[in-house]
Amino acid sequence: MSATGKDVTMSVGPTAVPELPLPMAFTSGPDHVVGSRNAAAHRALPGLVAGRAVAETLPDPELLAALDRALGDGVAGVVDLLEPAVTLGCVPAGDGVLIYGVPVRRSAGTRNRGAALQRLAGALLTEQTPEAIGRVAVTTSMQLLDADAGVLFVRSGPATLTTLFGTGWPAEVQARYRRVELHRGRPLSDAVLDGTPVWIEDAAGWAARYPEMAPIGTAGSYEATACLPLQVDDRDLGAIVFSFKSRRTFLPDERGYLQAVAALCAQALDRARLLVVEHSARMLAERERDRMEFLARTGRLMEEPLSVEQRLQRLADLVVPEIADWCVVHLLRQDWVNGGGGGGVEQIAVAHDDPAKIDFVLRVQERYPPDPTAPGSAFEVTRTGEAAFFPEIPDELLVAGAEDAEHLELIRAIGMSSALVVPLTVRGRSLGALTLVHAESGQRFDELDLAFAQRIAATAAVALDNARLYEQQQRIAQTLQAALLPTVLPDAPGLRLAARFRPQTADRSGVQVGGDLYDVVATPRPGRWAVVVADVCGKGPAAAALTALIRHTLRAEVAHGLGPVEALGRLNAAMLRERRDRGRFATVAHAHVDVGDDGTATVTLAGAGHPPALVRRRPPVEPRHDSATEVASGCGVEVVELSGTLLGVFAEVVTPSATFRLGPGDMMVLYTDGVTEARGVDGFYGMQRLTQVVGAAGPRSAEELADALMADVVGFQHGVLRDDVALLVVEVSP
Repeated sequence: MSATGKDVTMSVGPTAVPELPLPMAFTSGPDHVVGSRNAAAHRALPGLVAGRAVAETLPDPELLAALDRALGDGVAGVVDLLEPAVTLGCVPAGDGVLIYGVPVRRSAGTRNRGAALQRLAGALLTEQTPEAIGRVAVTTSMQLLDADAGVLFVRSGPATLTTLFGTGWPAEVQARYRRVELHRGRPLSDAVLDGTPVWIEDAAGWAARYPEMAPIGTAGSYEATACLPLQVDDRDLGAIVFSFKSRRTFLPDERGYLQAVAALCAQALDRARLLVVEHSARMLAERERDRMEFLARTGRLMEEPLSVEQRLQRLADLVVPEIADWCVVHLLRQDWVNGGGGGGVEQIAVAHDDPAKIDFVLRVQERYPPDPTAPGSAFEVTRTGEAAFFPEIPDELLVAGAEDAEHLELIRAIGMSSALVVPLTVRGRSLGALTLVHAESGQRFDELDLAFAQRIAATAAVALDNARLYEQQQRIAQTLQAALLPTVLPDAPGLRLAARFRPQTADRSGVQVGGDLYDVVATPRPGRWAVVVADVCGKGPAAAALTALIRHTLRAEVAHGLGPVEALGRLNAAMLRERRDRGRFATVAHAHVDVGDDGTATVTLAGAGHPPALVRRRPPVEPRHDSATEVASGCGVEVVELSGTLLGVFAEVVTPSATFRLGPGDMMVLYTDGVTEARGVDGFYGMQRLTQVVGAAGPRSAEELADALMADVVGFQHGVLRDDVALLVVEVSP
């Protein structure tokens, strides 16, 4: 709306007939001060006042812009008034601008163009995609302009345009110009590069302005062409082109209309572009969020206490169908077991929504074993550590990998459309490969999918390697622990022996060899047996070394005929000589058991800071009145408290001893503090509970008592042991 209260817009209407130009006013200076005006100006622009700047009395932005362009750039500008029907022109004149008017007689169609622009704007607002906007802009404008062909190009690169929508030209022409390189000296390129419309009204105009392009521009009986750039806030979006099969004079109002169409289309395209960018950003953000959650689930899954095979199968099941239609995991088996290089690649897990298809693929693999040398196979990826990516799986690839025609048909039946194979790599070593395949879904993997698959594989590989190291450490610890304990207890005439050992439950740091020890060895004196139960402070290699020192030192001293007290003194001296860690010490219970000819045994027990021994007396046997079966009542339990000094700390130690007899069926129980200091929900296991279990009526032999005691200690802790448990039961044969 102008300052005169009249609507001012760009000229429209191909049927408008201009009259002769009529001077109206003259302005001077950058403020466009009106120097003079005539009666025509008074009728058309009553707001113009002589001696006043146009901006003060008639602040119409289009008129002011036309005045600025004429004064500053020397470019004539055109502004159209709808009422009265006058087209205003602004041309440079000396140091000012001449404003002239051209009365225009408008047809009914011309008067409707304002409404047509409104309809076009409304139609463009209803469309959300660039393609739909291009279709509406081209087809609607062609109808209003009586154009024979139209096309809308959008920027697809720094120097390229791509067809968004076109119609009217033969298919081969549209195909030829689907993608256009920008080169100066061509109407479309000039319009885009300069940001100004290019108007060619007939074949002569082509020959005069673009002689090299004239044969193309006038081919197919086309003559006139209008190329209009699409710009929003100096952003170059592309161009819209209209062609006519007859000569066309682009009058000012028609040029204005075409530029208005281009402006509306550019705004709509920019809006669609922003919507696409926003939608893409939101989709990428949601996709990344979902994939981060998936990686978190993968990490938690790979840390679950499952076997390697179970973990990998669960991983494959997790991938399908969220990430792929098929998932297969291969593992370098020998590398897993031994921690070395080489070895065969084994398929560990396969997943698909349809179990029948899994069976089908397995049968195909049985008949046609996979070629380990095939390019891009799991075998090659495992060997090289390089991913294989197949965004599309052409039939030629299947043909190349088939052994015969029947094999080819079986492969085709799987319906693979896209695949990727990524290595399970950690610390520079390849543990295997993860294969993802799209089939019946028809989806295709892209570069983002490849990167995500590599992240999944990396997460799985780290967990698998940690599990491998854990299992390796566990095997080493178990092997070393077993080497510190006797493989079997000796056959001691007159005695029944039972021993049990249970290591501390493994945590995330793995199983560490402990310092609990039991041993039974014959002495030089016939019928005398040396027994020992010891507990070394701490765990790990240092504790294991000290445990080995205790075992072999006591065996040597027993072989020399030393008694328990003297042997413990020698052991303390040896520990002090070999001490590398002042924080290491040990508690020891060492006894000699002499088996007599009368069926009893005499025990000489020495203690060095070890928990007290228990003596379980054989219960009295009472006959039942209703049968000949005898029933044992509860057993009496004696506590042999010796205490004594820890070994390996002080040069002088006190190792008190006690001597007692065991009758037929009596038992002596030695144990480590993993029993009494076991922690459960109700607190510590303690001596009271230990005494009750040892004295219970149930167990009738050393083996039964050892089993019952170990089961109770483990059950008290709900299977989670916080320390090693070792115990030894010595029974005099009844």
